[in-house]
Amino acid sequence: MNAAPLLIEIGVEEIPAGVAPRMGEALQQALEAMFMSNHIKTSSLALGVTPRRLLIHADTCPLMQADREQILWGPPEKVAFREGEPTKAAEGFAKKSGLRVEDFELADKGDGKARYMKAMQTIQGRDVCSMIAEAMPDILRKLPSPKSMRWQDGSTRADAFIRPIRWIVARLGDEIIPFSFAGIASGLQSRGHRMCKDNLGEISVHTPFAWLEERMVIANRDTRKAQILLSLLKAASNAEVNLVEDDDLVEEVTDLTEWPHVITGHYDEDFLRLPIEVSRIELKHHQRCFSTVDDKGNTSNVFFAVANIKSKNPAAVAQGNERVVNARLADATFFYDRDPKISLEARVEILSTIVFQDGLGMVGDQVGRLRGFVLDNAKALGIDANEGQRAAYLCKSDLTTGLVGEFPELQGYMGGIYAKMDGENEAISQAIAEHYMPAGAADALPDSKLARAIGVIERMDKLLGYFHLGRIPTASADPFGLRRASIGLIRLLADDTQPIDMTLTDILKDSAKQWNQQRVTIAISDDTHAAVQTFIHDRLLGLAPLLGVSVSALDAALSANQDLPLYHHLAVARLLTEFADSEGGQAVAAANKRIANILKKAGDISPNIDSALFEECAEQVLFDALQTLQSNFPSEPKEQLEALASLRQTVDTFFDDVMVMADDEKVKANRLALLAQLRSLFLQLADVSKLCVKKH
Repeated sequence: MNAAPLLIEIGVEEIPAGVAPRMGEALQQALEAMFMSNHIKTSSLALGVTPRRLLIHADTCPLMQADREQILWGPPEKVAFREGEPTKAAEGFAKKSGLRVEDFELADKGDGKARYMKAMQTIQGRDVCSMIAEAMPDILRKLPSPKSMRWQDGSTRADAFIRPIRWIVARLGDEIIPFSFAGIASGLQSRGHRMCKDNLGEISVHTPFAWLEERMVIANRDTRKAQILLSLLKAASNAEVNLVEDDDLVEEVTDLTEWPHVITGHYDEDFLRLPIEVSRIELKHHQRCFSTVDDKGNTSNVFFAVANIKSKNPAAVAQGNERVVNARLADATFFYDRDPKISLEARVEILSTIVFQDGLGMVGDQVGRLRGFVLDNAKALGIDANEGQRAAYLCKSDLTTGLVGEFPELQGYMGGIYAKMDGENEAISQAIAEHYMPAGAADALPDSKLARAIGVIERMDKLLGYFHLGRIPTASADPFGLRRASIGLIRLLADDTQPIDMTLTDILKDSAKQWNQQRVTIAISDDTHAAVQTFIHDRLLGLAPLLGVSVSALDAALSANQDLPLYHHLAVARLLTEFADSEGGQAVAAANKRIANILKKAGDISPNIDSALFEECAEQVLFDALQTLQSNFPSEPKEQLEALASLRQTVDTFFDDVMVMADDEKVKANRLALLAQLRSLFLQLADVSKLCVKKH
């Protein structure tokens, strides 16, 4: 038998939701890479992921690595031989290769430059079982996880892992793949669901997924997720309600269960008077339950929980969930009834007692900065100054309410509701409700222009403050959500449906000014200002695909010598993304790279051009074309790009006919000045030299 099934299963204590899939995919990719690099051809690797296991299975895997031949190239002939006799270099290379000099021939590598020692060497295949055993500990050590720990429940647990490892199955056919990790040696024994009577046993190497399913474990994550969705929809149909879609919650409960079953519950109808998000947030974030609505879209008191076992008494499980949900919603109702007794305006004073961040003053100070920025820049932000400052003044007041204190996920949303209760107009109420949007890279943007204005300054204010403290995100840690803040800022400024006509530089400067004017906490230094600008620029380039442009096109647009609102730069980047893929675009980009390199090496260049120093016709033609274009340069990016692209032939002819670095210093300086003027004209639109040029 030349092949056998492969099975690897790492059994652990429950892995947090969202982590196991990433670890499983990394395990699969690492094994695939190991097999590929060692020329081991297996059938496709099937992945199983549950909270308690990472599983890899292949129907066939070779028992032995195939023998293979490789070409050995030795020293060139003139080094390997002297007067027809092998030198010590040749003999040493042959000995090192385990061959004799006679085993080599002299051959050309294909470049026609010389002949080299050449031999074909047969590499004996290794035992695949041993190769996997050697690789597995290091593969497991490198699996991605938010935190790895060493578990002190055994004397040999030297390896760190996200949760304690309880068993390892590693088999190639009937043979155990022998290795140890975190104090656990590989073997044959696996475990089913904790509540399964026939829990422990030798897992089938041929059909591990079926073996686990017999023991109440659906190891295939996609199958488990599909079953949860189907069960939820069926339960909703039976209860005559409509499920409120929540992809994030589906993903979470998929990662928390091995044998999922949906339980239907009902909370007291009195709680239906709560705003829809209150019950939804309570059910989702505190109970991991799904909300429903009736046929008219009104909140329903029916909810669904996803249990990790099929109960013999589902009614009792439902009652347990109902008891907890009703208690939580009773708390919410108490605060919802009590909070409006103190208006949002009256609560502003309380914000001066809430710490924004140690070293950065109070939330009340932050509100002052937000309000000042909105007032100073209302016109550029495209908002009414009075409404803007009012919304900024009240936008954090809900942090002092009991309901937001109990359910922090409701901040902003409840502020908007309480603002309406206080008699604030719709624009101000909506701005307060939406100013935290978007929360992520794919979340919806706020409809409110006021909310966008407040959202821009709030995120910039946060970035400047935390960077001042040195709390800059690292590759592995961003505890204060500064990447998320910068991404939200970028998305607000990038949107051209409700454009904000402020540049990133202006927003940075004015936000820093708000900090510095207060003089109650800190002053933003130039270094902090520069660090935040670089951080946002890096995030912006990282978001290029999401924004529908190439990284090089966006970088080129941002490098223009005009600082424009971000949505303007993105419009240019979209033009450049398409332009760069054309034959003309490639030629123009290549010419600009050449010009940029020449000017960079030249150092300081005089801006003056003397046409009397022109020696070639191509110089005069380029000069005349530049003057014509400069006097009639279009205002719209598309026309600008077309006009600049029209110079292609003129520029190509210049480089064909003109030696820029002439011996005569005056002629050389004049030609450099001409190229500098050309580059300056391009830079009014973008630094086209940054576009990717494809190698042919």
